[in-house]
Amino acid sequence: MFDILKCKADAAKYGFTAFYSPEQFKGKVLEVANLEAAAAHKNKKSLILLRDYAYDEGAVKVIAEKKQLCFLVDLGRLMRTGGIQRAVLMSKMRNVLGLCVRFNAFYTFASFAENENQIRNADELVAIAGLLGLNRGQAKFALKMLPHYV
Repeated sequence: MFDILKCKADAAKYGFTAFYSPEQFKGKVLEVANLEAAAAHKNKKSLILLRDYAYDEGAVKVIAEKKQLCFLVDLGRLMRTGGIQRAVLMSKMRNVLGLCVRFNAFYTFASFAENENQIRNADELVAIAGLLGLNRGQAKFALKMLPHYV
């Protein structure tokens, strides 16, 4: 299992195979506003980081058909927010991940931890993915997708 961190840490200590830095994904991570903008990049082999997880069934279906893009879900953003904002973000993430599962679109997770105190171990990320509607197998598979896009 793999994660993307903004700090240095020992991957084995946290139950991961390796940690990546954002610099290793330069040019491979596309930050877009929503799913409609992500569909414009459907033929690129890259990771898509969404700013807004608004529901768009058609866009996810188009992306899933091409089997090139992989949604990068920022779990760190979820952990850094609180209250109503967290509840709304979780609901939107759950809807988009449900569409990904339904149409067999690729997705993966990253925590983007900025220091060692923010790093979560692999089991914690799997549990957070469970809160987003995924089972353990789906979450573990998602955590293994990162090396295919480096």
